Amino acid sequence: MIKEKCVWWQRTSEQLGRRMLRFPLSANAYTWITLLLGVLGYVFIAHAYAITGLIFFILAGLFDVIDGAVARAGEKSSHYGAFLDGSLDRFVDFFVIFAYFKLAIITPYWSLGSWVALAVFCAIMPSFEVAYANHRKAVDDPNETKIWRILNRGEMYPLMLLVILVSIFQPIWAGYVLAFWVILAAITTLQTLYLALHFAKKAQ
Repeated sequence: MIKEKCVWWQRTSEQLGRRMLRFPLSANAYTWITLLLGVLGYVFIAHAYAITGLIFFILAGLFDVIDGAVARAGEKSSHYGAFLDGSLDRFVDFFVIFAYFKLAIITPYWSLGSWVALAVFCAIMPSFEVAYANHRKAVDDPNETKIWRILNRGEMYPLMLLVILVSIFQPIWAGYVLAFWVILAAITTLQTLYLALHFAKKAQ
């Protein structure tokens, strides 16, 4: 929702893109770096270096912002780049969520495994619904402006990382943070499905 609705965010992204054009890296190179940083984040957390792993995950999020900003500033946005970015985002999301198993997280009501399974589903499903609606031509929304989401990745990713941060100090509270973002993501999944069906029906 931040990316679609916030003018300040759009202006900041434009300025960042212009500045990063000074460096000899393409937008797609930054995208691949996000994957490398995500892998390193998981590896460090798996070896009990939670703070270091969290830093790498934060850097992965930063580079994910940079790649799109550079592509737009250099007027080199492409379908290939958009597909690569969206695909590798899902890989990084998985590494963050899978890292929860290596942390001291005490979840409410259900086991950690149950929450993680739901987290993976709800992290991936909204993007899939939008992409599939466009692919099946049910909704003409290539820029994802019609089917807006309460919890886009711009809001979801910081919440995912907050679970890691809180787990370092308060395992029980980390479980509640995990439950909170998963519930919001589940609501977003249902909202995305409703809007896709709504616009698809109007287009008939």
